[in-house]
Amino acid sequence: MRYFKHGTLLIIGVLLIFTWTFPQFFRCLFVAQDNFNEIKPMIFVEKGISKNQKDTLIKNIVLAKKRIIGFWGKQEGIAKIIFCKNAETYKKYCQSSEGAGCSIGTPLGSWIILNTDGLNVDVIAHEMCHDELMTRLGWWKTKKHIPTWFDEGLALMLDQRFVSSQDSSQRYIDYRAELNYLTSQPIPLQELTTQKAFFGQNQLFTKVAYFSSAVAISQKISTKGKKEIFEIIEKTKKEDKFEF
Repeated sequence: MRYFKHGTLLIIGVLLIFTWTFPQFFRCLFVAQDNFNEIKPMIFVEKGISKNQKDTLIKNIVLAKKRIIGFWGKQEGIAKIIFCKNAETYKKYCQSSEGAGCSIGTPLGSWIILNTDGLNVDVIAHEMCHDELMTRLGWWKTKKHIPTWFDEGLALMLDQRFVSSQDSSQRYIDYRAELNYLTSQPIPLQELTTQKAFFGQNQLFTKVAYFSSAVAISQKISTKGKKEIFEIIEKTKKEDKFEF
């Protein structure tokens, strides 16, 4: 009985720590019991959305997956997608009203949360790229070793909202031009290693952070190819050390 009691307390303690570390986990895990319908496997939509929104969501998920496969070679990420039609619902799931989408990664599952502004292929491909990197590396190694600038810069390679060129050299030139338009002083990458540093200031800083990251990634791809990015990821996985 004593061991049972201690075991029960341990389980409760672990659950409390997990909930504190991943406050959105249980909400996302039980999304089907909330005001959502599963319209396709792993795609949940808030009740009351229009048929056009459903059709647009499904179409853009298919297109986003094609971008993932085109860049990564195949899709390994298996994040569930949650579409929120109300801003309040989106904030409840993302714990923020910012942006058109967010990614939630945990050791026990991952989710992509979208609002109505996220009903486009760019946002979905961007968030899927975050999930792809985490799936390939694992949650712990991603959080421990991957700087935020690398994760966000990589996602922008599949996100055509700012630069649409598919030519790697032109993409680098265009991102560099976007960055130069915003500022003559790019943010050093070592100052963008954490989410707090990347997103914790004002909107202009975050935009400069995005473009600084995209310039670094696109330059690497334009000079050495995508294989260099994959080698960096694989080396991080094997050696527990990130080197760019």
